[in-house]
Amino acid sequence: MKDIADPALLPVVPTESTRCCGNRGWMVGVTLVAVGAAIYFAGVASEARRSAETTAEGSSSSGLADWQNLPIANATAAVSSEKFSLATGPVSDQADGLFVLDHNSGLLQCSVMYPRVGRFAATFTVNVADALGTDGKGGTYIMATGQADFPRSSSNPVGRSVIYVLDTSTGTYACYGVPFNAQAMNANRPQQGLLVLIGQGTANPVIDRDDLR
Repeated sequence: MKDIADPALLPVVPTESTRCCGNRGWMVGVTLVAVGAAIYFAGVASEARRSAETTAEGSSSSGLADWQNLPIANATAAVSSEKFSLATGPVSDQADGLFVLDHNSGLLQCSVMYPRVGRFAATFTVNVADALGTDGKGGTYIMATGQADFPRSSSNPVGRSVIYVLDTSTGTYACYGVPFNAQAMNANRPQQGLLVLIGQGTANPVIDRDDLR
């Protein structure tokens, strides 16, 4: 009679069922790890985003406060080309004057835009050749604006800016004022007139020694 081997001592041969269950367990484990990692990194990203937003809000509020504490500044500008010179300057608390000088004709114009109506409604002109002695033959000019607090009244309106014009070929210069009426602007009334010659001089003066004594 042949010996019958003890079944407990026989080697275990994996079947299709055992391999399938093992694979499923491994896949479930990997999935759980992936989900956990995704949740973790999502939380980290969310926290970083909230921190960045808080920092940005603080910086924005601080920057706005800094801007609000700065004093109000008025800026003027001037530029020249071969044919024209252009400059800006305040004529009131609410409006700037745009000064344009035609080098060929010597015509200087000041135009003022009314903020309430959004268009140029005041114009003042003068020919600088009369003061600079160019005799209408054209000149090489440069100009700039400045400010002067002249006495003003309802019968003698005057803007805050003055305009300086220099003939670079002769060194002769002149200063003009703007008879701008702020009350007329507030009432949306158009204005038109002449720029007022305030003074003139030369960059190459002849010094009289007798006057210095």
